[in-house]
Amino acid sequence: MSKNEAFENNGKKEQGTKGQLKWTDKMDNAFLQAMITQQDMGNRINGNFSTQAYNDMVEELTTKLQMDLDKNHLKNRLKTLKQRFSQWYDLFRGTSLSGFSWNSNTKFIEAEDEVWNRLIER
Repeated sequence: MSKNEAFENNGKKEQGTKGQLKWTDKMDNAFLQAMITQQDMGNRINGNFSTQAYNDMVEELTTKLQMDLDKNHLKNRLKTLKQRFSQWYDLFRGTSLSGFSWNSNTKFIEAEDEVWNRLIER
């Protein structure tokens, strides 16, 4: 399989946009588990994974996901995950954006109109 393809759960190949690797939930879950393992092993120092950690994760994920991955794929995905986390964290915990909440029944973010208006004005 080429670096620009990912398997979905149904085994169908899917090409990412602009020739980029498209990460699936299965891939993200495997990557998150690999990062936790590396951190538990002490291979994350001052918030950064060591070269050995990346090498180990590339080897593990290449085998587990049956894909040709490299260190740059993992670094780029980690950057994306951090950005997404930061956006959600700011939305729920940001000092100027309090008032948002997650409705577990509807699976939507909820807020009063004035809270949404404050966000839009930002």
